[in-house]
Amino acid sequence: MKLRHYLLAATGLVIVIIVAGMIYTAHFASAVSQSQTHIAPGAATATGTPVPTTGLTTFSIVPAQTTASYSVYEDLIFQNKPNNDAIGTTHSVQGSFKIREGNSPLVAGMNIQVDLRTLQSDSSRRDGYIQQNTLETNSYPYATFVSVSTQGLSASYSDGQTVHFQLIGNLTMHGKTNKETFDVQGKVVGNTISGTATSTIYMTDFGIQPPNLANIAIAQNKVVITLAFTAKA
Repeated sequence: MKLRHYLLAATGLVIVIIVAGMIYTAHFASAVSQSQTHIAPGAATATGTPVPTTGLTTFSIVPAQTTASYSVYEDLIFQNKPNNDAIGTTHSVQGSFKIREGNSPLVAGMNIQVDLRTLQSDSSRRDGYIQQNTLETNSYPYATFVSVSTQGLSASYSDGQTVHFQLIGNLTMHGKTNKETFDVQGKVVGNTISGTATSTIYMTDFGIQPPNLANIAIAQNKVVITLAFTAKA
C-alpha cells in the first residue's frame, strides 16, 4: 500500500513539474513575442546637395582587420539560459567609401558587402540553423549596405581626431531593402581609417521569422549589428 502511495505521489510530482515547465516556457514565449512586431521603414532616397565627384579620397576595407557581427537576445529555456546573447562574427567583409577632411568634412559612397555564409558563433548547431532556416544563405548569401547621407558631422576635421556621427543608407538582406541608420565612431590617421558602426535592425523587416523551436529556444526580433572596421587609402 505504501508503495502505491509513493508511486501516486511521484506521478503527481512529475505532472506538476511538466505543467510548471509548460507555463514557464509559455510565459517566456509570450514575453519575447511581444517584441516581435515592427514596421519596416522601406528604402531610403538621396536628398540634399549631390555628393561632389572630386576632392575625395577612396578608402578600401581591410578584411583581415575588419569584423562584422550580430548580437541577438535568445531564451534557451531548457539549457538554463533564459537571458543569452547569441553573437556571430565574420571577417568576410568587402567594400569602400570616400571621405573629405578639413573644412566641411564628408563621408560618402559607402558600399559594404558581408558574406553571411561565413558567420560563426559559439555553436555550430545554431550556425547551421541560421544559415539554412533563418538567413537562407543558399539563396541570399550576402548583406550589403549603401550609404545615402550623414548626420552630425562636425564643421571641420583634422588628422587623428575621433568623430561621432550617423550614417544613413540602405541595407539589403534576404531579398529586402530597408533604410537603416548606423551610429559611427572613427578616426583617420595618415592613410588609415579605423572605427565602429552599429545599428539595431529587425528580422521581420527583411522577411525573416525569428527562430522559435517549440517555445524552448526563442530569439528576439531585434538584432544589433556591428562593423568594427579598418580601411586604407
